[in-house]
Amino acid sequence: MPVFFVFGAHAFVWWTTSATVRQRAVPLPLQGRVGSVNMVGTFGGLVLGSAIGGVLAQHSGVTAPFWFAFAGSALFVVLIWRQLRHVAHADDRAPADGVRPG
Repeated sequence: MPVFFVFGAHAFVWWTTSATVRQRAVPLPLQGRVGSVNMVGTFGGLVLGSAIGGVLAQHSGVTAPFWFAFAGSALFVVLIWRQLRHVAHADDRAPADGVRPG
């Protein structure tokens, strides 16, 4: 149960974070298209991950998919960490013409 709780919390936090980052990084007219591509990638990843998890569980035990997902998630966060900082402060940069909207 603790593993399920941690993965559930991770999914909740990641879904919120990725939506926020995507909305800040993508221009408003393109957000629907980018959101759709994200959903296709998300559900395609769930299908692929289910297949990989089934093979891992069959050959290495029922906890193997969870450890694999944990390691993959940790690696992914390490790889994108610097990029998240840039997106989080995108509004801090002054426009080229020096005029801030609003």
